[in-house]
Amino acid sequence: MSRPRKVLAAPVAAIRALAIIAFLHAQGWALAQAPGFTPRDENPEDYPPGLGRDATFYACTGCHGFKIVAQQGQSRQQWQDTLDWMTQKHGMPHVDGELRQIVLDYLEATYPPRTSPGGWQNPFQKR
Repeated sequence: MSRPRKVLAAPVAAIRALAIIAFLHAQGWALAQAPGFTPRDENPEDYPPGLGRDATFYACTGCHGFKIVAQQGQSRQQWQDTLDWMTQKHGMPHVDGELRQIVLDYLEATYPPRTSPGGWQNPFQKR
């Protein structure tokens, strides 16, 4: 007759628990080491000069690169709506008073709405 095997459930469970704890600890350490966003590849001088360029650059790059701003073409009202939306939905600090006017003046002058000859053209329409 063969000898019955001992059940090693408790040690196996303990090893699994330790492995999970070690994994989670390593993940937490990696997240703690991840740096926040820093616009390393961008400087205010990379963008069109104008009154308010630096203030606008630094107001925007706390959360995202300025290249995303430069890609937009909006009216002053659209820029205002964008600032309000980012404040309400994404927790952006309020840009108020004189700073808001400086930022809006720069954005309106530098990145106005895009226009194309003849108005909007459907890229999928055969001409």
